[in-house]
Amino acid sequence: MSYKYRYLEVDNLRIRYLTTQSRGNPVILVHGLGGSIESWINTIELLSSSQLKLIAIDLPGFGDSSKPKINYTINFYIAFMKKFIKKLNLKSSLFLIGFSLGGQIAAQIAINHPRLISKLVLISPAGIPPFSFKVTPALRNYVRILKAKSIADVKMALAAMDKSQVKEAYSKTILDRLSTPNARESFLSALRGSTNATRLTKQLHRIKADTLLIWGKDDELIPVRYSVPFISMKNCRMILLEKCGHRPHVERPELFSKLLLDFFRE
Repeated sequence: MSYKYRYLEVDNLRIRYLTTQSRGNPVILVHGLGGSIESWINTIELLSSSQLKLIAIDLPGFGDSSKPKINYTINFYIAFMKKFIKKLNLKSSLFLIGFSLGGQIAAQIAINHPRLISKLVLISPAGIPPFSFKVTPALRNYVRILKAKSIADVKMALAAMDKSQVKEAYSKTILDRLSTPNARESFLSALRGSTNATRLTKQLHRIKADTLLIWGKDDELIPVRYSVPFISMKNCRMILLEKCGHRPHVERPELFSKLLLDFFRE
């Protein structure tokens, strides 16, 4: 495949990212809580022949990026992403894709910096449920990944998100990363940061970018009922996928990639 992993220093943080070789429109992919670049590999491989410059990132605190002992708030991630974009010398009119926690970050970037993003894709975004929202059993089960001591434990935690088959190698990678210094603390800090951030609901009208919302109807982590606030967005297309859980890009990669291409080519 025509992509390679790279490292970049941003505010003394060593950040791992992946970029394809195309000189087309830059598309930044932002993973969810506990995720990494690897969660986008299906998407990257399916879109690698398109005229898009795909850039996937390990957020600070996750993957193979630095994991300092800090508060991983949404505001921290917004400031970081702006610096990352500037470091790569990317101009305005970017395409930005965010999943779950990454969707919350991406939406807030589009809200705070409307001239930076021209197309926005949100996949089962966090940040919508009210502060009174009780943790779903699926989310509680997923967070148990922090106590994982075996590959089987990792697989069981990931099964809380959807019914897709998790590869042994991927589960081992996650288990190994959870054993690195500050990994589990970073996970919890980012979860708190997401939970305590200003809710997106009353800010959605400030998003100027053309927006595509994709949500699995069977999502048990962040139930699809939280997609309702997006109905009032004039520039938002909503697609609900039947027989699909929290990760449409993992469960239905071919359909997901086609939806992206159709949206980007308009």
